[in-house]
Amino acid sequence: MAGERAGRGTEVRRVRPAVVGKEVRFMQADASSGADWKAGLRRLGLEHGRPLKSAVDIDAAAEEVWKAISEPGNLGNLHPFCAATEVERWPGPGSRDSVTYHSGIRYQRHFVGWEEGVGYDIELGDPPHQTARVLWRIEPASPETCRFSIEVFPLLKSGLGEEKKRAYQERLFGEVLQHYLDCVVQGVEFFATTGETVGKDQFGRNPLYSERNPSREPR
Repeated sequence: MAGERAGRGTEVRRVRPAVVGKEVRFMQADASSGADWKAGLRRLGLEHGRPLKSAVDIDAAAEEVWKAISEPGNLGNLHPFCAATEVERWPGPGSRDSVTYHSGIRYQRHFVGWEEGVGYDIELGDPPHQTARVLWRIEPASPETCRFSIEVFPLLKSGLGEEKKRAYQERLFGEVLQHYLDCVVQGVEFFATTGETVGKDQFGRNPLYSERNPSREPR
């Protein structure tokens, strides 16, 4: 299927959802709810680790920011590390898309919570191998301004030893991810206030998501 271009070199594709032969369980919750999905972790043998969060104050109405982040293929407009994105299902709970970074890393995103005008919850990875829960949120500050944030909760197997949990979080949910989040929220601010597409590495290079490494590319 031919790709549709969004922004500078970012490919946006609509693809048909894959046929799944078994039931896949996600931890459903409204975007505003925190307790439900956290309680559901235990039933799946998971627990959440130390979260990382980045936020930015935006000189745009909450409605404008919601419009920016709720468009299908929105990563092609506002994400500084996105090389391509594929949309399988959109919008609302059950939405699904993927992002391929300039480094070749690819993630499937499952939208398990969605509240119009407020934000959504994303799970990365298919059950029972989810790796993170990601919360995108908009908080109005005035009729013409708002705060936008992204918060990431690592999802850990409860049976792992404490040392392995600590090492895993330090390796994948440390300074590199914090820098990544800081750049993405800046991308949302830039696109929401200017209408211009965010460029590659516009807010700085990231060692995990900017650099191309053949060993990370999809096979």
